[in-house]
Amino acid sequence: MFIAREKELNALTEKYESTNFEFAIIYGRRRVGKTRLIEEFTKDKNCIFFSAMKDSNRNSSLIQLSKCISGSDDDNFPVFSSFQSAFHEIAEKAKRERLVFVIDEFPYLEDDNGYFSSLLQNTIDREFKHTQLFLIISGSAVSFMEDNVLGYKNPLYGRSTLILKLLNFDYYDTSRWFPQYSDYEKAVLYGITGGIPFYIEQFSPNLDLKENIKRNFFNSNSILFNEAENLLKEEFREPGIYKDVITSIASGKTKYTEIADSTGIKSGALNKYLKTLIELKVVSKKKPLGGDEKKSIYYISDLYFRFWFFFIPRNYSAIISGRIQGAFDTAVWRLMNDYMGPVFETICKEYLEFRDPNLPLLPSVVGSWWGGNPKTKKECEIDIVITSAINNDVIIGSCKFKNTTLNAEEFNLMEEYADAMGTRGKRYYYFFSLSGFSKEMQEKSNENIHLIDCKTLYREDVLKN
Repeated sequence: MFIAREKELNALTEKYESTNFEFAIIYGRRRVGKTRLIEEFTKDKNCIFFSAMKDSNRNSSLIQLSKCISGSDDDNFPVFSSFQSAFHEIAEKAKRERLVFVIDEFPYLEDDNGYFSSLLQNTIDREFKHTQLFLIISGSAVSFMEDNVLGYKNPLYGRSTLILKLLNFDYYDTSRWFPQYSDYEKAVLYGITGGIPFYIEQFSPNLDLKENIKRNFFNSNSILFNEAENLLKEEFREPGIYKDVITSIASGKTKYTEIADSTGIKSGALNKYLKTLIELKVVSKKKPLGGDEKKSIYYISDLYFRFWFFFIPRNYSAIISGRIQGAFDTAVWRLMNDYMGPVFETICKEYLEFRDPNLPLLPSVVGSWWGGNPKTKKECEIDIVITSAINNDVIIGSCKFKNTTLNAEEFNLMEEYADAMGTRGKRYYYFFSLSGFSKEMQEKSNENIHLIDCKTLYREDVLKN
């Protein structure tokens, strides 16, 4: 099943339909669907699809590329003497007809000296650019692709005609995989998969959400149960330390000093681990909008990791023994709304930033705010703050993923918090509620006070941007 990625497919198709040499670079984290996108795009096209293998030496890679060029299904094919000669053959083919040449997982080919980038750059300048070739390279090592392929000092800099960084699906595109789910179930699906296509694909359309969660997360033989630790082992030389850091944050230790104390990692070293986790988009750092850097906190921004570290460690023994299946409702499901609270904030931010066609201001910065209330001398927090790019107007957002309706007291609270934050322009209030709104709150709705329930979040007619 291929869902969403319409913009990416259209961009690739537009380049393909030209008669010129085109060069697309596609990258994004593992499991985000790069190869699947390329396969969908090339399914009806003349294509040489070469997928580089991790830890393969140059000779074995050349043999594999030779096989791809020959189109042979067996081992009876000519092997080129060098990559230069293989690329020359591709150029000759592309002189006669439109041809797509894909190098999937390009970083696996590259060495410390940048051999393949230099070779490819030389071939592009001398041969490929005079043909009808559509060259596509992809990579999952995001930092490598940005620094060593797209970077200014790389030989390939300036050669590409299209750059696509694939991100995970947002909350709405994730829901398109399971239109039969309730709005609540669609939100939870996003909250546990993070919109990663490979993770969503593990869920069966023939099972309800609870059964899918049991089979995919609370089964010691399942892919998603083992995925988190496998990723840590694959990405890091010290997976145990990184796991300790993530576990600390998941347990509520969000400040730098708290993480250092709970893990026993010295302050200087911790900075390195956090920086790496931030680069990989597993962890994020945020500060109050317009606030002090010293108030910054860390949180797990990768929703798959957030769900895994929220539920799996505390239930590990029960999962291994198989006892979790009978205790699922008590050990997991009853806590789902608690888990989904921060996730719901992410969903609501995505709605305002990307999906709401009637936003009353042009967004500049999207974030949150927390700080002291000078009147009450208590700490307060605003879930969503969006500033205007034009004036001092601001959106104040409150998000509640609870089984009770949101009442008018919440509006009074947000007014108080907005006063504490110190807004200067016009305020637009957005209230998001899983379970709807009280009658009194509904009566407050006007052009400045917006009430958004789950039905609105997933309503198609307001999402066709």
